[in-house]
Amino acid sequence: MSFGNIFDGGGSEADSAKQSGEALGKDTPGAGDVSEAVRKMESERDPWLVRQTAHGAFDVMGFLGPLFQKFHDASADQRQVAENPGSTSAMASSTLKAAGPPRVSIGEDDMPKLEDLSKLMATRRSFALIATGLGTSEGLAVDPSQNTAYVADRGGQKLSAVKLATGAQRVVASGLGDICDVKLDRKGKAYAADYGSGRLLAVDLSTGTSSTVASVPGAYGLALDGAGKAYVVSHSEGKLTAVDLQNGQKTTVATGLPVGVSAVALDGKGKAYVGQKDHGYNLYEVNLADGAKRLVTALPTASTIRVELTGDGKAFTIDHVNGRLYEITLADGSQRVVASGLANCEGLALDTAGGQIYVSNREAQLWQITQRDTQPMGGVGKVSA
Repeated sequence: MSFGNIFDGGGSEADSAKQSGEALGKDTPGAGDVSEAVRKMESERDPWLVRQTAHGAFDVMGFLGPLFQKFHDASADQRQVAENPGSTSAMASSTLKAAGPPRVSIGEDDMPKLEDLSKLMATRRSFALIATGLGTSEGLAVDPSQNTAYVADRGGQKLSAVKLATGAQRVVASGLGDICDVKLDRKGKAYAADYGSGRLLAVDLSTGTSSTVASVPGAYGLALDGAGKAYVVSHSEGKLTAVDLQNGQKTTVATGLPVGVSAVALDGKGKAYVGQKDHGYNLYEVNLADGAKRLVTALPTASTIRVELTGDGKAFTIDHVNGRLYEITLADGSQRVVASGLANCEGLALDTAGGQIYVSNREAQLWQITQRDTQPMGGVGKVSA
């Protein structure tokens, strides 16, 4: 069926209905010129049913006639547009010609500038190389209030302070032995695990002097609880020990951990999380009250040499074997890689308030990674200078 048939049919139907209405009005008593007479007669006789029916019919007939006419006119208009679409576009074209084409003006100030692009790239970068020349780092701690990182150089037996804003560095203390990890008490002291001599060290950050707090064979990783105790994990004995920082008194918290454990982090709610460097790559949860252990997750080809907690049920760990940063959900052990290309990374620290992750490696580098950018699928990808 053509457009002409469709709209012709519609117009014909409208005409037919209009004509029927007009004929009905002519042949019906009381319609047209005699309507008022009938109305008067009915009002005198007051037959309600008859009056209601007649008046309603007359009113409807008076309404339908113009309606059918409008329908007829609309059908004719629609047929014209369907058969000649150019009539409508011609009207739009004439309007555009009258107004003229839109004018676009681009000035020099609108052009992108190289310095603006550089700033944009700097703000969007997910990572930054803070410093180099830091020796064979195996331990790292950060003091955000001082904008300073403290890097433990195991090979150089020294502790260095690095300004995070500039990368400027200085040696804080030397002759510290085989130090593998470092933590800060935020009261002017750092504590370090000396694996070779099997001891927990205290370092005065203002003077650089150091002293032995307690003998802990195989000391490799430690954490401070903020209440005067250090928790030290023994790599060679598979044991977690609590040390009173005032008097050096030791308490065994858990035994039977695998040989090769290397890190410990505290959640502040009675749980410790222990990572493993060698002889299996696992993350364990330890109840500090009774020493009960739970395997959180196993990373078949990735170490958990250092562990830091985010405070929202997740942990970050670094894999020194493959140079990767992992995020682990503590409740179910689910895991994902959020950064790679970190070389032989063995130092990890978080600034949760500032949203930054810091990683040091045995290639003498200190990296800063924006925690926000690790959240999307795929994380920050490969980290490279």
